[in-house]
Amino acid sequence: MKKILIALGICIALAVMPMTTAAPLSNLRPMNIIHHARPALTNGTFTGVFAMKNESGYNPLGEFSGTYESWEWTGTFVGTWTMYNGSASGTMTGWNWGYFFYGMLNTTGSEESNWFIGLYRVNTTDNTFEAGAIILAEEHYILYMMGSI
Repeated sequence: MKKILIALGICIALAVMPMTTAAPLSNLRPMNIIHHARPALTNGTFTGVFAMKNESGYNPLGEFSGTYESWEWTGTFVGTWTMYNGSASGTMTGWNWGYFFYGMLNTTGSEESNWFIGLYRVNTTDNTFEAGAIILAEEHYILYMMGSI
């Protein structure tokens, strides 16, 4: 059985050799893919609203604003957030890599802080963005964010 598996592996390696010479992998480096997939943003500001989605659509919960710094395909951001009903507010800090972002939410007047992780999309035509993030709190929940840069 072992000899059959070895022979099968050698046959597969020989079969894919022509494909590897026809399509060089030097152009598929991860850094090149990320660099060309996301337009470079300059340093700036952002504003928007966050909401939870339910059966009837989006339920707006509050607003946020802040600043960001970008270096090619990575960056950082800091900002503030406020619930519309005035029940809570706080700060946020985070990092992005390509279209992926993560960071921490802190609540004012509380020792509470929660991690978040998500993905975003930028429309450079009208300078808007959409994002979705999972908030890692006692009960995990998903927030949707829409805004402008």
